[in-house]
Amino acid sequence: MIEGNTDLRSVRTRKFIINSFIELLEKKDFNSIKISDITTGAMINRATFYHHFLDKYDLLEKVIKEDLMENVLQELSNNKEFNEEMLKSLFLSITKFHMSLSDRCQRSYHDMAVNIEAILKKELEQIIFQSLLNKYSDQSDEKLRMIATMLSWMIYGASIDWKQNSSKSPEDYLKYASLSIRELLRME
Repeated sequence: MIEGNTDLRSVRTRKFIINSFIELLEKKDFNSIKISDITTGAMINRATFYHHFLDKYDLLEKVIKEDLMENVLQELSNNKEFNEEMLKSLFLSITKFHMSLSDRCQRSYHDMAVNIEAILKKELEQIIFQSLLNKYSDQSDEKLRMIATMLSWMIYGASIDWKQNSSKSPEDYLKYASLSIRELLRME
């Protein structure tokens, strides 16, 4: 019984820490946020923070992964098999994630860009790699990992290009890019 209560308290405390952090990201630059800011907002002490997270970078990574994975799983709910539709779903989930994060955390978004990029590429690579393994189990892991890495970086790069340079919707951007690639390939 005590273990169940401790678990529930731990989950609740973690949620308080994350909510405090997100509220701070909405108001302050990421680089200026201190652990004491987070703990004050969550109404906990430093030791409790460090029981749950290594530092603010670890907290950022976990928040991004949880939010991203929620979006990705929602987008992939109908299609987890490796194919063009799955790649489209990944692109759309990443663009939604970027828009949500940049809208909610306008002041911190650029400060976190390098961290966000590393986390998203790694998560995309894992999702694609697992999907490739399931579909092409007869291929070498090295080959599938290399393909997963290339595709994850392409999807991430396209999402950044869309965010920074396009006035099209994510869906229209993807259609236009796909058609353009196909045209280029036919020219050879």
